[in-house]
Amino acid sequence: MPNQESVLWYCPDPVLFSSARKAFAVQGVRVRPVSPEQTGETVGHLFGLKGFAAREDGAAVPAAPAEPALVLSGFSRQRLDALLAALKRSGVPFIAHKAMLTPTNVSWTFAQLCEELSREHRAVTGGAGSAHSGQ
Repeated sequence: MPNQESVLWYCPDPVLFSSARKAFAVQGVRVRPVSPEQTGETVGHLFGLKGFAAREDGAAVPAAPAEPALVLSGFSRQRLDALLAALKRSGVPFIAHKAMLTPTNVSWTFAQLCEELSREHRAVTGGAGSAHSGQ
């Protein structure tokens, strides 16, 4: 797993995308934007990790996630808290779909990870929306 603090950031809302990128820059965090076309790539490939090749040409591209998603790597608890606070100060609303890079999810496609985060969120909230007060 990479040691440098970095994030995969998928966001279909361009204004929200820009606000979050500014918060990442202020915190000195390397951001790797994820486009809808890249959601079929593995999380490891999107982070630039060795051993994770790009998806083969012609492979089907999964449906783009509807919600923003954040995957974080290389963060201590203290730095994670600081980043989430910076996002909140920048006006970024609660991001329900976020995860740390793990040995398990590194080999999943970004779309698979987003679907798992959606399932977990629905299970925890009883199917409620993503409007919360914190990060």
